Amino acid sequence: MENVLLVSEQRMKQWTSLDDNIRIDVLTPSIIQAQDIYIQDTLGTKFYKRLKAGVIANDLTTNESTFLKDYVGPCLIQYSLYLLLPNLKYKMVEAGIVNGTSEETQATTLDEMKYLRESALDTAQFYNQRMLEYLQDNPGMFATYTDPGTDGMQPNKDTPYFSGLQTEIPLLRNDLYIYADCGLDCDPDCSSCN
Repeated sequence: MENVLLVSEQRMKQWTSLDDNIRIDVLTPSIIQAQDIYIQDTLGTKFYKRLKAGVIANDLTTNESTFLKDYVGPCLIQYSLYLLLPNLKYKMVEAGIVNGTSEETQATTLDEMKYLRESALDTAQFYNQRMLEYLQDNPGMFATYTDPGTDGMQPNKDTPYFSGLQTEIPLLRNDLYIYADCGLDCDPDCSSCN
């Protein structure tokens, strides 16, 4: 299927702090990747392809159009920004990877970049959760979401939030399944393998 952007360059610039001078060819790869990675994961391949086909054929239903504008768009913008941020600082050229700073700007530190990406990811996850709740509150609205078939990714209905902390820790080591070939010369009482 042709490359389809489910959000416009103009809207992405309006909803973020991106400079108006950033060209569409800089934004496009991040938008396409964010759609394929995050939006397809949430919607499932069948519904995702239907929305893309609807954009190409200009035959989106009113519900699909509203869903794209009010739910997919805000989520996609933030996931795209998350993926875009490193590419704004670093450029891959024939000579290698270069830092994209100029004489009039101050270089962003790695910690600042991590903070900006984390902020964009937090916002994206909020909008993703909002999109999931809308789909759950309107179960009969989109047949390709509720009946995704078996071709491609199934809709991921889990919450997108991840705090980075694992809270469900097994009480006993015997509750863990570990690949037998752990690479250690183990005896039967090895705490890493049992």
